[in-house]
Amino acid sequence: MAPVRGRRNGKSVGPVQDSASGLRICPFKFFHECKDGKPGSVGFFRLLEHMQSTHLKTECRRLSLKGAISKDLDLFLDVAEVLRAGGKWLCGKCMVMHALSRGCKHDNEVVLFAINSGDVEDFIVGIRKPCQVVVDTNPRHPAGLGGKVNLLEHVFSLSIPTVKSIPPSCRLLFAQVLTGALRKVVASPGSVDNWVQLLLLPRCTLRVVRPSSRQERRSGNRKSLQCSNILHALTVWKDGSGFDDLVSSLLDSVEETGAPKGECRREEDKERDPNIKQCLRKVRDGHFTAAVKVLCSSGVAPLGDSTLKALIDKHPVVPPPSSPSNPLAQPTLVVDGECVLKCIRSFPKGTSCGRDGMRAQHLLDAVGGDGSVTSSGLLASITEVVNLWLGGSCPKVLAEFVASAPLTPLLKPDKGIRPIAVGGIWRRLVSKVAMKKVGKEMTQYLGDYQFGVGVPNGAEAVLHSANRFLNSFHVDGSLALLTVDFSNAFNMVDRTTFLREVHQRCPSIYRWVQFLYAQPARLYVGNECIGATTGACTRKNPVVHARV
Repeated sequence: MAPVRGRRNGKSVGPVQDSASGLRICPFKFFHECKDGKPGSVGFFRLLEHMQSTHLKTECRRLSLKGAISKDLDLFLDVAEVLRAGGKWLCGKCMVMHALSRGCKHDNEVVLFAINSGDVEDFIVGIRKPCQVVVDTNPRHPAGLGGKVNLLEHVFSLSIPTVKSIPPSCRLLFAQVLTGALRKVVASPGSVDNWVQLLLLPRCTLRVVRPSSRQERRSGNRKSLQCSNILHALTVWKDGSGFDDLVSSLLDSVEETGAPKGECRREEDKERDPNIKQCLRKVRDGHFTAAVKVLCSSGVAPLGDSTLKALIDKHPVVPPPSSPSNPLAQPTLVVDGECVLKCIRSFPKGTSCGRDGMRAQHLLDAVGGDGSVTSSGLLASITEVVNLWLGGSCPKVLAEFVASAPLTPLLKPDKGIRPIAVGGIWRRLVSKVAMKKVGKEMTQYLGDYQFGVGVPNGAEAVLHSANRFLNSFHVDGSLALLTVDFSNAFNMVDRTTFLREVHQRCPSIYRWVQFLYAQPARLYVGNECIGATTGACTRKNPVVHARV
């Protein structure tokens, strides 16, 4: 058999070639990271043998492989090519390989191999071919920035929960670490490394620890374990050179599928209704109003091909917006610590976090009371960084991450999809500050065209006025009330018009709005990432919605 190229000393050295068939493929990506098997270096059948004996050997490994090929297009095509060359097909439901003439029996059905598209994707049945839906208008990062930006992209792609509140014994140390990270940003605003560390700080130090034994699952032991892990992470971070170690530890604790190692869900939790589970979580956290709302909602749409397609359709791809070229009529907004503190305290109880894991409660815990020894210094640092964001001093290469948000597909009563994006706390804090300063003048400008921006209880006033009017003049049935609902309204806002209106009407916050909306943002849906190239945020920046 003729020699082939595959992997040498742990590195890919070229395409693998089967001397019998003459076909050539790229080595499997998961082989590159395989710890207990040697990659195929003698053809397709050796590759199939390795995949069967190593990556499909146990249930855990089968699930890991399934998660990997379902989100990596190159890996999907590599595996499918080897299956085709070896005369096998892979059932995505049970992750078992079969001969082309054999079916795969399950409890309620028999899955069969069939040629549909005529491409290699037919040889993986039951796993959708991954697609790249993120729009990247600047795929090449400047020299020297790619490493940190790629690290941020990788960590943001993983599902890593953070604690809902910082334990009291950890708050002082967290405040000191956060102050240090903020001061590094203030000292060198142009340093991408400093901004990346600030964005990754919550996930590196405040991530939820999963107990690995029955003893650790006990309430008291679990709390003690969580506190000790947070204190250890903060201590390592504070040493100055611990960032890389914490990131490595963070990535090591996550499987390829994005689930933390050791996490095992009970069968009853899997079968329980999602609304009930969410309601119980809200009750445990003391958010009773939110718990009632969850029970009354239609729930969350299951993640699948149809849901993903509906979300992609609601976020159409358009060319980048054009920004006004004339100079700003006002200087950039600068705020003080008192304004920032009021905005931090204005977040509702239980406010969710964005993809970076920072919560409003974390900031409240760190700032503490007026007598806290760290309160004034931390608040001053937060204020300085907020002003940097308002002034457009954050590197633009990070805009898609600062503007990113996890996307939740809620079900409408008519079974339609309502996408809900939860932006990061830093973004929402800066936007709150901006709206607090320009809100009054925007209310005057918008006038009676709307009852949403700067009008307390505006929607209730409209509803009661309409009811009063109908009760007074609708006795004979001669009146009719027409309600109009714009389809996908906020996602169809033209960003060029949006930026022009902000530039003209409230130029003091234009640099911040341009930073968020002049390029695509990342919307995370499970393992997928959708590029948001049009539309505007429905809650955080409602400055010009009423007239755009």
